[in-house]
Amino acid sequence: MSKIEMYYATDPLCSFCWAFEPTLRKFRYQYASYISNDTTVMGGMIEKWEKFGGDSSNGIQSAADVAKHWREIGDFSRMVIDGRVWLDEPIDSSFPSSQAFQIVRRDYPEQAQAFLRKLRETVMVWNQDISKREVLAGILEEMGLDHEKILNDADSFEGRSLLNSDLGLARALTATGFPTLVLVNEQNQGVKVVGAQPYEALESALKQILGVEELIQTPVPSLDLVMKTTPFLMNREIEVLYNLEESEVPGFVDMIVGKENVQKGEVLGQDYYRRLTV
Repeated sequence: MSKIEMYYATDPLCSFCWAFEPTLRKFRYQYASYISNDTTVMGGMIEKWEKFGGDSSNGIQSAADVAKHWREIGDFSRMVIDGRVWLDEPIDSSFPSSQAFQIVRRDYPEQAQAFLRKLRETVMVWNQDISKREVLAGILEEMGLDHEKILNDADSFEGRSLLNSDLGLARALTATGFPTLVLVNEQNQGVKVVGAQPYEALESALKQILGVEELIQTPVPSLDLVMKTTPFLMNREIEVLYNLEESEVPGFVDMIVGKENVQKGEVLGQDYYRRLTV
């Protein structure tokens, strides 16, 4: 079977990346057999808010515009985004969280994706400023990682050097917006998918880069197993993973994971599920 390398250019503060999570997770599960190397690349979306200059393509000129934009994306995708963090005090930068990710990936590679996921949950759903050291420390402590060492290293020359390597790779991939997926085959040919595209677009790109008309899918793991690595899931994510209707999810979760093992909650009109035992 021919293999590809996959590069995912993203940023912890990318709202479209949060909306893209259900699609990307399913793609990774179903087509893992084709992916020899899956690399997450930090894109450095906001180095300093005061120097950001806005995003005219999305109508963003102020922090209030970001809050409104985030809420709209959350409402449309049903991947909840609160957004009020921007009204309280604009998030200063995405670099501290990106540099922390670099150190976690260096020292605890098996925990890197879980850390990135928790960064997104913390800022998008729970409205906390992930540019602040105390917020990052709380996430790392919850994961059982050495937050003092990680954050000290992240703030050092090493942390910035590792992020700069990612920024250079993002430029080489011509990833100027997020999310961006770049698929590279064994002949070093590439296909780029820009934006939070539907699942079919990812399948089409994979077929194109492999030069095939049909793909062999690997079944998505049981929800019980998925929630051991991702203990917090929005209702929408479960719908996408298992091709369910919104109303079918509660019964499905109870049947597969067990009602006693899951806390069901609601935030901004959308249901979520948190596994109580991992």
